[in-house]
Amino acid sequence: MSLRDHLQAIYDEHGRLTPSVVVDQARPADHPLHERFDWDNETAGEAWRRVQAQQLIRSVRVVYREPTETDPGESVRAWHAVRQPSGHVYEPAEKVAGDELLSRIVLKDMEREWKQLHRRFGHFVEFVDLVRGDLGKEAS
Repeated sequence: MSLRDHLQAIYDEHGRLTPSVVVDQARPADHPLHERFDWDNETAGEAWRRVQAQQLIRSVRVVYREPTETDPGESVRAWHAVRQPSGHVYEPAEKVAGDELLSRIVLKDMEREWKQLHRRFGHFVEFVDLVRGDLGKEAS
């Protein structure tokens, strides 16, 4: 089974995907994801394992256009963080894309993050030039 399949199984079993749920599921030594975590409490604690779970979740991508010799292809994250009252949960990209409410929540987070970046770096001419340059590349 792939990492995506294991994460999907956890999501299916619990109806949500959070770093804490992934860590709890991977805790038994015979779980397929167990070896992906540092279980030595002298070098890592529960918080670090949640960070590791976040990294695992964010690392999975869905390819929707295969690369060719002339095209680098396209992929997106398989899971998107959706803000909930209890914290973020990860939902499958397909579910977010197909659910108007989830899409609006994710878009609102994008807007919030963009505004944070703008407040933090907008006064740098180089930042504005960087953003314009990247947007120009995307348009072509």
